[in-house]
Amino acid sequence: MEWSDVLARIVAWLRAGYPQGVPDQDYLPLLAVLGRRLSDEELDQVVHELAGQGALPASRVDAGVVISRLTNELPRESDLARVRDRLRAAGWPVENSWRRTGSGTAAGHAAPAPTGTQPPGEVESSMPIHYDQSLEQLAHLLHAICLQDRNAVAIATTALVTSDLEQSQTAIDISTKVTAMVRDTEQEAMQLLALRPVAAELRQVVTAIQLSGNLQRMAVLASHIAESARRRHPAATVPEPVRPLISQMGTAAVAIATSAAAVLDSPDPHTASTLDEQDDLMDHLHEELLLTVMGPAWEYGITAAVDLTLIGRYYERFADNAVEVGRRTIFLATGQTADNWLAAHRRDSD
Repeated sequence: MEWSDVLARIVAWLRAGYPQGVPDQDYLPLLAVLGRRLSDEELDQVVHELAGQGALPASRVDAGVVISRLTNELPRESDLARVRDRLRAAGWPVENSWRRTGSGTAAGHAAPAPTGTQPPGEVESSMPIHYDQSLEQLAHLLHAICLQDRNAVAIATTALVTSDLEQSQTAIDISTKVTAMVRDTEQEAMQLLALRPVAAELRQVVTAIQLSGNLQRMAVLASHIAESARRRHPAATVPEPVRPLISQMGTAAVAIATSAAAVLDSPDPHTASTLDEQDDLMDHLHEELLLTVMGPAWEYGITAAVDLTLIGRYYERFADNAVEVGRRTIFLATGQTADNWLAAHRRDSD
């Protein structure tokens, strides 16, 4: 790639922002800011040109490029903010600066800048806009998957209590659909990771990958419940006296999945923390079910007891994964682990 006019203007602009050279503590976050707008090859050219002019510490530039590219070490958000503020002060609108096109070149380079410090292009391509839209699409996918999980467990519960084979198959089909949606989510997340996000965005993408695993497990557990409904057909899987308790567990599962979907739709750590309380209800119902099937009054045989023990476990694990959605959302929203945030929140409340 030839040294283009736009890259020359970028170098001139950065020199204007750092007339005394880039200090050591700024060079790595500066590379991260540049990396959001330039290809690897363009970034290399700008870095080496700045190093040749003495604007970057040449002895550490290569190491910094390697660190940022190969180990994905990300500068702290405070460092990035400091660099952005420095560049804005020099007249660089960082958030709306040059944007890469699909070919990896910078937009706006066809029209030369009147001065060496003018932004290297006012025409914007779609890359950062696409990136923001992709992050939003990722969040929508997770929310949609959680709603499918809720539908699956609701239909599976109906199938279990009523011995309805058609409803059972519907729940299993929804679980299969969730698997495909999770694949789309993971593919979208991996594409976003390839664009080298900054710290806050990296947290969102990585958390999305983790959440997709929890949401898929919820669908699988709902499918297990549905399969239990048809395993003993035409006999009923759930004896008549236990059906109200199973219905309550299904209702609790639907409620916690609904809350998890709301948290995904509007990430709020306080709302996310309430999922633990809903899980307490499921734990109580699960304990009641175990006491029932293992109690001296049980008269429906070992097979039914084993079936219900497994079914109870499926509901309990469904709720546990919904709680994980809340805990991961707390990390997404605050940057703290759920345990640390909850502990701090309790101290503030005392």
